[in-house]
Amino acid sequence: MHFVETKVNRVVILTVKGNLVQKDETDKLQEKILSILNKDRKYLVIDLKQVSMITSLGIGGLIRALRTVREKDGDLKLSSVNASVRKVFTITKLEEIIEIFDTSDEAVKSFE
Repeated sequence: MHFVETKVNRVVILTVKGNLVQKDETDKLQEKILSILNKDRKYLVIDLKQVSMITSLGIGGLIRALRTVREKDGDLKLSSVNASVRKVFTITKLEEIIEIFDTSDEAVKSFE
């Protein structure tokens, strides 16, 4: 798993490349988010277009990431979620906790 970080004004788009199925993957996500927050960037979009699988560990990792960002008075949104991952988010009601957008551009605009 690796990440691509793109800055758009005050928002960081974090594109996840790989799946969120194991603890070490969710730990890497948390570490990356902490490194972004340590740069005084507190508005994040996690782009999941290249994530095809997610487990309960991955969902827990996203919730932990959201909590971490909000503790720093920021916010986190998801974008570009494929159909199978979106189904998991619907079943687990994650979409009631974290805003999900069809594209990263839409998610970035929602911070304005």
